[in-house]
Amino acid sequence: MSLLTKPKAILFDLDGTLAHTLPQLSIAASEVAKEMGIEPPSLESMSNYVGNGVAMLLGRVILGRHDISLNDIKPEQLTKARELFAKYYTQGLDKNFEVYPGVKEGIESFYNQGIKLAVVTNKPHVFAVPLLAHMGLDKYMGCILGGEVLDKRKPDPAPLLHVCEQLGVAPEQALMVGDSINDVKAGQNAHMPTVVFTYGYDGGYDVRTCCKADYLFDSFGELTELINSLPNN
Repeated sequence: MSLLTKPKAILFDLDGTLAHTLPQLSIAASEVAKEMGIEPPSLESMSNYVGNGVAMLLGRVILGRHDISLNDIKPEQLTKARELFAKYYTQGLDKNFEVYPGVKEGIESFYNQGIKLAVVTNKPHVFAVPLLAHMGLDKYMGCILGGEVLDKRKPDPAPLLHVCEQLGVAPEQALMVGDSINDVKAGQNAHMPTVVFTYGYDGGYDVRTCCKADYLFDSFGELTELINSLPNN
């Protein structure tokens, strides 16, 4: 589904799409592991663990692998891990992240063109909102939707459809931008064009071959060039 005109709204994933947040996630997860007597995850492992919300992230840290079911973990163990993660991650939200090159310039350009912008992430809302503020990107967003606000999350289309409704934009007039198969599937399930970046956190999958996004980009600047090249509606 190629874009023929500028989208009326662009919906962004957060981690691995707008910013490199893996270091801060890894630091918090490592502190959790240490307190629980678990082997701390490597940075490489963490890059495969993110993308499905905090519960799955911590479940993978506890079990030490990607392919898990939360039913494999004792509820009290997961509850303790979540409490510890919330403490350590909140303490570190203002550091150990890097907004990717071209993101601030691109988002400011889209905003100035009158395109409505939003973030749709599986990261808990309580973390997503302050993190975007620390990045200096919150002021451009007409809507920020974190995981656990709704009872469904990406790749289900519900979060995307909810945000489009909040923005007053039809899904087919919006663009979903992310870095993983979950982002692409969510966009496709919502019947909107999709962009996937190759530089983010793909959950152990190769986005070049595992999903069929409408656009595959190696840098945020390529997205900016695309949007700027399109005529207005």
